[in-house]
Amino acid sequence: MLFNSFAFAVFFPIVFILYWSVFNKSVTKRNGFLLIASYIFYGWWDWRFLSLIIISSAMDFYIGKKIAILNEEEDSAATGNLPHVQRKRKIWLAVSIVINLGFLGFFKYFNFFADNLVALLSLANLSVSYTTLNVILPIGISFYTFQTLSYTIDIYKRKVSPTKSILQFFVFVSFFPLLVAGPIERAKHLLPQFTRLYRPNYPLFRKALFLIGWGFFKKIMIADRLAVYVDSVFGDTTAAAGAPLILGVIFFAFQLYLDFSAYSDIAVGTARLFGIEPCKNFKRPYLSTSFSNFWKRWHISLSSWFQDYLYIPLGGNRKGNLRTQINILIVFTVSGLWHGASWNFVIWGAINALFIIFLDSLLGKTEAKNHLVRGVKSFFIFSCWALSLVFFRAQGFQNAIHYFKNLSFANSSNLANFGLNAMELTFSCLLLIVLLITEIIQERDEEAIVQKLTKQTTVVRWILYVLFVLSIVYFGAYGGGNENSFIYFQF
Repeated sequence: MLFNSFAFAVFFPIVFILYWSVFNKSVTKRNGFLLIASYIFYGWWDWRFLSLIIISSAMDFYIGKKIAILNEEEDSAATGNLPHVQRKRKIWLAVSIVINLGFLGFFKYFNFFADNLVALLSLANLSVSYTTLNVILPIGISFYTFQTLSYTIDIYKRKVSPTKSILQFFVFVSFFPLLVAGPIERAKHLLPQFTRLYRPNYPLFRKALFLIGWGFFKKIMIADRLAVYVDSVFGDTTAAAGAPLILGVIFFAFQLYLDFSAYSDIAVGTARLFGIEPCKNFKRPYLSTSFSNFWKRWHISLSSWFQDYLYIPLGGNRKGNLRTQINILIVFTVSGLWHGASWNFVIWGAINALFIIFLDSLLGKTEAKNHLVRGVKSFFIFSCWALSLVFFRAQGFQNAIHYFKNLSFANSSNLANFGLNAMELTFSCLLLIVLLITEIIQERDEEAIVQKLTKQTTVVRWILYVLFVLSIVYFGAYGGGNENSFIYFQF
């Protein structure tokens, strides 16, 4: 079920009203209701894959309890029995990691690894025949797998205690606003929130609705409009040779950011309407002044996940400069593969690792106070990032190389021949300018715009609300590719 679908427009008001009116006296009943609603939300796409969420949730709930018991045994174990207890702890953790990543690997990477194994064996003159499986990728599996996996790892590391309520844990894994594309939550932050009986908080509701509205504005008004141009350009790089390719990669950089940050905004805003406060997933990454800073602002929940569960266990920056650079390269390569079963994603990840390793030292680690210097740095980072996204968006390595070969400033008069006419292109660029101005204001004071709006009279506020909604309805882009699905659904 998509946030921008008619089904969700019917589903959400029903869930919201029942949550606050019927299930308003018991935490257990509320959690049970949220679990059913979340499974309906996910099962609307394909009910068969609910079994994966249920199996993963049940397994990690049980393993979490086993590891916690072994933690206590380790604390009180005699010296001779200590290695045995420690070994059992590691075995249970390994079971969680292997099964979770096994599910993810099968559904997302089976054909990728099989194809590459056959290609590798063919280099040694070994002929192998196999049947490619028509494996459907369950939506959201990359997100909820990491969420449940972090739970058992954190218990193993003694960062959290296991929950006693299997219902609360199941809701933690499947809470519908965050289920399909995150943010990827940690048990320490999100799980305790399902132990409280919330009361209506109207200031919080208002902020949530602002965030949801801003998310729909970014998605429907800008991202889906840019998608028309991007799909046309990347679909025929020969016809789009020259300046249209430059504009195409710039538009895709904004489309990707706006599409995914819009989903995160709608998800966080929707969760707030139930009293739940998820973590922040984006913080104006295109205003970054270093590549390291960029990744602290872009898809924050995933970046921090890889930092805590891969980069630091590999040694982080504690084992010398060379090892630090190797660790960065490993993390970003794995992150690239997380995004998709393609060498293009691996290359994209490796390129961004090289940006951090080789270019951050030139940019400097401190924030420049001069606005011009900051602007130049941000433009440079955006340009490098946008070019790396050619591998992210192109269908295959050869298409990406062909895209780079045809980049130039020629054919600038041909810009309006790829899905958007001259007026639509101008409108798109104006919307991007509005976005950048808004983010610059938010960079100085994140709540400035909301506070300014709330100070207006009731009549003025509602006029602005109505005009904002009508502008999205009237000027929004509809009927794009794949029914305007969110890009990160495929990951």
